[in-house]
Amino acid sequence: MRTHTCNTTDLALAAALAAMGIPFHEVPFVCSKNAKGQETYIFIFEPASPCGKYPAPELIRAWADEKWQAENPEHPFCFIRAAFRNRESLLDAVKQGAPLVMIPQAGKIAILPANASPSLQTAIFSQL
Repeated sequence: MRTHTCNTTDLALAAALAAMGIPFHEVPFVCSKNAKGQETYIFIFEPASPCGKYPAPELIRAWADEKWQAENPEHPFCFIRAAFRNRESLLDAVKQGAPLVMIPQAGKIAILPANASPSLQTAIFSQL
């Protein structure tokens, strides 16, 4: 019986899947080039973690699904997603030179740029 692989071009998602224990396929990635020479890397994963608890297609859909994340806030994948969002926010803050503030909420701490937009605040707080 042939198993189907799952793939993504999103480096952060690929790192998150690997952190969840989803094994890379025997060929972990391929690189394609368009006519202008621009490269795209496609990361290839097995369909699930070895324990079977974490199906790759479900996690791939969950990565961008705000509703799923809100309904499963304690799922380990949500913590990984929040870590990547925090990284993006920290990089943006460093690039902009904006000071950061630590805001406790729901027994956890969010780190935001002092001038964070309401939409960014909502996105970060929804992950707590």
